[in-house]
Amino acid sequence: MTGVTGGLGPALVEAFLALGAEVLAAGRRRTALDDLRAGVAHHERLHTAECDLTDPAGTEALFDAWSRKGDPDVVVHAAGAWEDGALETQSDDAVAQIVSDNLTSAALVLRAALRRMRPRGRGSVVVIAASRAEEPDANEALFGAAKAGVVHLVEATARQSGGVRINAVLPGVLDTAQNRECQNREWESREKLPREVSARVAPAEVARAALWLASDESGGVNGARVRVA
Repeated sequence: MTGVTGGLGPALVEAFLALGAEVLAAGRRRTALDDLRAGVAHHERLHTAECDLTDPAGTEALFDAWSRKGDPDVVVHAAGAWEDGALETQSDDAVAQIVSDNLTSAALVLRAALRRMRPRGRGSVVVIAASRAEEPDANEALFGAAKAGVVHLVEATARQSGGVRINAVLPGVLDTAQNRECQNREWESREKLPREVSARVAPAEVARAALWLASDESGGVNGARVRVA
């Protein structure tokens, strides 16, 4: 499981641990991983690893380490980054980071997962994208384009997945403290909030969708985009 130190990560980890899964959680910062471990129940089944998922060698090494315990049955990729603002205002670093953290990381994780799952002809990969992939917005053009690329990766690879199910979850704006603070600043001068701000999505709802896609209950679902928004 990737992206576990973001706003969605703890809900995903807790949901899978609650069902008895053994979870390998990957993130960039050891301190954040330690905080995650300290804050969840059933932490004896939670293993953490530092990894930069935009690095091909590091991503393969992560999966190699995982495979020493046995190849994964489920991979949930939730890593990503967000940046708003008109495209012409974005710095070179912002452009590189948004594309790398969202699209490149998804490609590398999906590639590593398929290399280990396809020979067995089974397994489930759940990739967290965003509803913005289907709803273009000028102030999130770069983020939306990167997430649209992620959705395309999912749908294209699912066509020849060799028995591995590959699906995407497209959440709306997550109801996290960071998002509430950011959006409150952005819209505080307006009398009425737009619908997407006033109807934020609870991380637990996204986690339930990921659990369903990972389970046998969704055994006939492949190449789907599941909106939670």
